[in-house]
Amino acid sequence: MKSRVIFASLILGLGLVANQATAATTIVDDSPVTTKTTNRLLATGTQIQFASYVEQHFGRFAKKGDWQNFLSVVAQYNDQPVSVLNLDAEAQNKFNKAASVVTKKLADNKSVEATAWQYEAESITRMINFLWDVQVSQPQQSDSK
Repeated sequence: MKSRVIFASLILGLGLVANQATAATTIVDDSPVTTKTTNRLLATGTQIQFASYVEQHFGRFAKKGDWQNFLSVVAQYNDQPVSVLNLDAEAQNKFNKAASVVTKKLADNKSVEATAWQYEAESITRMINFLWDVQVSQPQQSDSK
């Protein structure tokens, strides 16, 4: 009986310590994009913030096809990065056209926040294009062995 109490106390203590360790390492980042110093490549959380920013500041543009195309490829990349490799050349060209329109819109707006979002949009565009370039440069593996 005494060993069961000690064992239960030990398990309870370890559970509490593990819970406190998890709480201590959880970082809540609700700061605006202008204070961020790391490039997160429009990760899922910032993708939503970016979409909200564009809808607030570029309302008519947010309803156009270029914006929808750009955002859908970025969302696809965030959900599963490998999935963007399945896009055909036409979809890749549409994305690159849309990305240039998005970055131009952001560049035309001279605010600090727009500049930060422009940097993020350019970074994710470069990353996606890098994946496409690497895929093209890799020789096709044959299945016959």
